[in-house]
Amino acid sequence: MEPVYFLNGNDYFLQSLFVDEVMAALTKDEAPEKSYFSAESVDYTAVVTDLFSGSLFGAKKLVVLHNPTRMSGKTKDDFFDYCRQPNSDNSLIVILDKVDRRSAFTKNLSQIVPPISTSPPFPDKMANWIEFLLKKNDLSATKAAKELLLELSGDSVYHIANEIEKIKIGLPEDSEIEKSHVVDFCGWEREYFPWHLSDAAGSKDFHKSILIGKSLLHHGVDVASMVTQLATLFQELYLMSLPDGQESDLPRTGWLNQILTRKLPTYFNNFSQNELEQIVKALGEADRNIKTGKGSGETLLVPLLHRISVGYA
Repeated sequence: MEPVYFLNGNDYFLQSLFVDEVMAALTKDEAPEKSYFSAESVDYTAVVTDLFSGSLFGAKKLVVLHNPTRMSGKTKDDFFDYCRQPNSDNSLIVILDKVDRRSAFTKNLSQIVPPISTSPPFPDKMANWIEFLLKKNDLSATKAAKELLLELSGDSVYHIANEIEKIKIGLPEDSEIEKSHVVDFCGWEREYFPWHLSDAAGSKDFHKSILIGKSLLHHGVDVASMVTQLATLFQELYLMSLPDGQESDLPRTGWLNQILTRKLPTYFNNFSQNELEQIVKALGEADRNIKTGKGSGETLLVPLLHRISVGYA
């Protein structure tokens, strides 16, 4: 056990799993005092002072700080000093959702405590996570059921953990999960995430873009969030097209997921600089139309996807 851990990445399930494992390890002797602080309303001075002190009752403390980037001044200096020389009676877990190598807070903390990635895993690792989650829940599944779970998982361990939990609740005792159980208990035949739409658009696959876009709309994802994520991707690609753009650290916006970030060079080769400039303008126009009520749903999304994949070829 280490006295300080630094988790970096926004997969809620991975964060929770890590915290639960630390809690279980600490509870072997005696249940620790657990405190959780999020960025919204925290007296960081009091939190840091409390870290330096021992427990009134001699019990260990588990302190979880979620996105403490608003910490400033002497309190921040004291916090980093604590991380360098932590109280062995405490266990501190610092969680930063955003992976941002440019952030001074992230840089400073990384120099003291090695970061542990809690970002969504790469697609080729999701099958391993499905096996882990099935075993954790004392479940087994057919090959077809695992393949369908893999299709549904996107890049979120948290999402697939929820779906396995749904299946476990409805599954007859001692039954193996079959493909039909996944369809019945998960409630849909196929679900996409907004990053799938960005991937299809970056790949200039118009038909797949339309399929995913309509599916997202059907499952309640609003068109504004899709436009925002598309804009993030194409702003990155446009910046890459500028002089020295490809030599800079990517992504510059700091919040593309790992899958899209890894494929940026591939997407970049699909578009000319003029195409990227026109697409960024079109996305800006689409955003304004949404905000002013001039466009929504499929009537806005389908022409926009056509302009991205076909219109500037």
